[in-house]
Amino acid sequence: MKLFRSFTAIGLVFAPCASAITVAEINGNRYFPSFNSAVTNLTGLVTAVNFGVWIRSTEPDDDETTSESIMIIGLSVWDYSPGDLISLDGTVSNSTVGFEINSDTIRFHSPRNVRVISKGNPVKPVLIGGFTTGIIGNKDMRPPTEQYSRLDNGNVLGFPNNLVHVSDVNPRLQPRQYGMDFFQSLLGELVTITNVTALGRRAKDNSFTGPHIWVYGNWTVTGRNSRGGLTVTDGDANPETIILFDPNDFTKNPNNTKLGDSLTDVTGVIDWIFGHYYLRPVTAPRIKSSRAPALPPPFGANSSGRCDALSVANYNLDYFVPEDSRIPLIVNHIATYLRNPSVIFIQGVEDDSGPANDGTVSANLTLSNLTQALKERTGIPYDFVNIDPVNNADDVLQGTNIRSAYLFNPREVRLHEPNPGNTTDLEAVLPGPSLRFNPGRIHLPLVFKNSPKPLVAQWETIDGQANFFTVNVHWQSYWTERYTLEGNWRPPVDRNVEEHIIQANVTGSLIAQILAQDENAAIIAAGEFREFAFVQGLERFVQISGLQDLDVLAGIPELERYTSTWEPACGSQAQLDHMYVSPSIAKRVGKGDFEHVHVNTWASEENVASFQDPTVARLNVCKR
Repeated sequence: MKLFRSFTAIGLVFAPCASAITVAEINGNRYFPSFNSAVTNLTGLVTAVNFGVWIRSTEPDDDETTSESIMIIGLSVWDYSPGDLISLDGTVSNSTVGFEINSDTIRFHSPRNVRVISKGNPVKPVLIGGFTTGIIGNKDMRPPTEQYSRLDNGNVLGFPNNLVHVSDVNPRLQPRQYGMDFFQSLLGELVTITNVTALGRRAKDNSFTGPHIWVYGNWTVTGRNSRGGLTVTDGDANPETIILFDPNDFTKNPNNTKLGDSLTDVTGVIDWIFGHYYLRPVTAPRIKSSRAPALPPPFGANSSGRCDALSVANYNLDYFVPEDSRIPLIVNHIATYLRNPSVIFIQGVEDDSGPANDGTVSANLTLSNLTQALKERTGIPYDFVNIDPVNNADDVLQGTNIRSAYLFNPREVRLHEPNPGNTTDLEAVLPGPSLRFNPGRIHLPLVFKNSPKPLVAQWETIDGQANFFTVNVHWQSYWTERYTLEGNWRPPVDRNVEEHIIQANVTGSLIAQILAQDENAAIIAAGEFREFAFVQGLERFVQISGLQDLDVLAGIPELERYTSTWEPACGSQAQLDHMYVSPSIAKRVGKGDFEHVHVNTWASEENVASFQDPTVARLNVCKR
């Protein structure tokens, strides 16, 4: 209130400089204001300088939909400082081209007749998380926690998507209900975030230098998991998060944040860049404290090899190459945290020449290096099975030839009547049930375009007490995923959904054929489905296959169901890796038999082996 009263006094003294229009009137109450005109005598307090000069209105209204701040393009940042009260003339022009809703969109440019009324005035940031009065009027500063935009029809992950564009509809802002509207109503405003929590490691976004960090502050959030992160759930992708951008003073944000780290308070200007709302800090925050323990405890017990307690794990190795520097970390994860499973589904394995596009398709060297390292560490002579893909047909990155594979302990399990398929053989279910090829791929190039083909196998335990099937999945798409949830297309574009529905039909149908012959067949499907359990692709897979979700069966709390940090989209924790089992296994799953082991989502940058956490289960696959 003191700051507001001082502005009122200034306004009375400098009556000739009173603005004909206010900042709020220029900004308007929609994404793209209609105001396009020359402006005279616009008065504002300089709050920040960087690549432009931000000013805040001295005549705030009580309209929650209008921002009281704006960036002036064309002023020399060397001539003005926070605390300067200035008056100026200029021109306002707006454009929806490319949906650039950042500070440049509302283009106050060609400044002239700039007058510094006074210097050294107090600059008070607005605190996000409560209510504010006076400085920018009476506004509710609590971010909405579930919905991004009214144009999403209640579901930001909805399908069909890309139905409308914000730039076409240009909706009136509703900042109490929608996260995008909330931050848009504060565009250009100087704010403070207290009790800052980092949502993981630095973001791999496309903008400038970084590091950039997803955070939330001292406000109500939904989806909070036990590590202090926010988990994406059905209907809630956490619009209350925001990214810390490059600081205005050219300091650097910390590059070693971890999930749940507590940071010092941060003050900065809200902006929109490359599909996200950002905070441009005045100066970089520091890490105050980190969560303990640094990594989770190991899974409950070593694999026994018995059919009533068979240990099975899944791990996406994320473009694993022959001489991979991550081998010691991965081996430690398998040996220490997964406790040497009998069978390990792995994805993301490159060919023997790595990313070189030289025609190599074999991954025998890549996989041998890993199994040899495991043997040296554990004494277990792990073996592997995989099928080479058609050159450059299974990934958008030419030369990698990524594929799925199995590692297995030959002392405990073996392939049942092995009969490996080749590169282009199409797997099928034969009477028995048995497989045409063991192992074999669901080689349908039009369905799994630029995507690893599912690898299907039939196994038996060494003691002869069990016979079970596995389906190793790595759904992928030529199209990009939802890498931004705060962009122009609503609901956000994700052509993966359409491909995943088709892939679900094909993968699920093969599994259903096994169960049609033997309702008691033991089947495990696992991998990176690259989709949420509550999105149409996986819902279709469950419906068609007849399998059941181990997260549900083992009673994993909904907020603890995550295997990665979805940092390109919202910074929250997400589960895109899953494990499903047939009814005969499902009936015998108990609490503690299944776990997502957060050795990567909790880890610091230098200790990360993959973007995904491994998952491990102890299952009863005995014959019934």
